Amino acid sequence: MTISLLTIILSGLLTLMNLSEFYIIGILDKTAGYPFGGEGPTPYYYKTARLYSTVNLIWGVIFLTTLVLAIRTTIKGQRKNIFWFLGLTILLILGQFLQGQIGT
Repeated sequence: MTISLLTIILSGLLTLMNLSEFYIIGILDKTAGYPFGGEGPTPYYYKTARLYSTVNLIWGVIFLTTLVLAIRTTIKGQRKNIFWFLGLTILLILGQFLQGQIGT
């Protein structure tokens, strides 16, 4: 049960973070304080507000999918499979981190 909770919390947190950034930038258009334009040591997706919000939307949907599947697996009691989702979640977090390192 601990692994299930860890997976659900990690996936949920990353879903919330990414989709909230998409909402703030992509929907509300609150771009003050963001270094858009690609100046300085920023990742490639800071080139425009639209690109930044799109990247966050994609990551948010990916983590949301992982979250839903982890919840479903937990409810069904498939304890062995939850380890796969924890591993996938950790790999996705690593992938998102490494993506931010590109172009800095």
